[in-house]
Amino acid sequence: MRIRLHRWAAACVPLTLFAATACGGPESDAASQVDETKVSATNDSTGDSGRGSGEIPSRGSGSRGTSEVGESAGPGGPGPEGGPAADREWPENDVTGAIPLPVRGAGAGGSGAGRGDAVTLTYDAGAGEGFGAAIRAAADSWNDSVSEVNLQPAGAGTEADIRIVVSKGWPGADPEGPGLGKGTVTIGRRALAQGHDAIRVVAHEFGHILGLEDKQPGPCSSVMSGKSPGAACTNSYPNAAEIREVRRNFGPTAAIG
Repeated sequence: MRIRLHRWAAACVPLTLFAATACGGPESDAASQVDETKVSATNDSTGDSGRGSGEIPSRGSGSRGTSEVGESAGPGGPGPEGGPAADREWPENDVTGAIPLPVRGAGAGGSGAGRGDAVTLTYDAGAGEGFGAAIRAAADSWNDSVSEVNLQPAGAGTEADIRIVVSKGWPGADPEGPGLGKGTVTIGRRALAQGHDAIRVVAHEFGHILGLEDKQPGPCSSVMSGKSPGAACTNSYPNAAEIREVRRNFGPTAAIG
């Protein structure tokens, strides 16, 4: 009888261990917790978020909800897809073609060009589909920072210098040469769905129309650093270097438009 009991116990113990492991016992629970920790630690954004790095922009920092600008950042809105389907992040290079170089000499195009006054560049937000508040705030970020440029809505029946559209894809800018200050700005819903701030997105694309290249990776204090500080960055104002560059581009000796 004792021999039979020993044989029965020897046969059942491995089966019990197998069942505990296969059916969600303590070992499998611990493994799943490790995997979840690894997944939750993964973040698409990299670089300085503008918080905790020692550099906090004086304006435009911190989180800003969509209720402030009154828009939805959902990914399913109207507009063309735009951008490579394989991209999982707002591309570092979001400019179509090349950004025109400022031409030194007599100013051309724009109100006040060549006279030391602000160059007025008009934008058409008719295809902006609910992003009017974000577009105005982005324009003000540049108007407040650079006295040589004045971004304003185009009047009724007039042709705008900058056309603003909305896409289901990624943000982008398509400058139109030969001079600066003309082109198309695309508000990409994919970036907004990832948490990027709408005002910062538009201000970044305005920067390309004003002659600035991407500065990635870069800190949150740089509007041209794009996605690199992460979605927590909401700064829409240019830094000192970006201001100087736009002032050179649109000063009295630069040809515009």
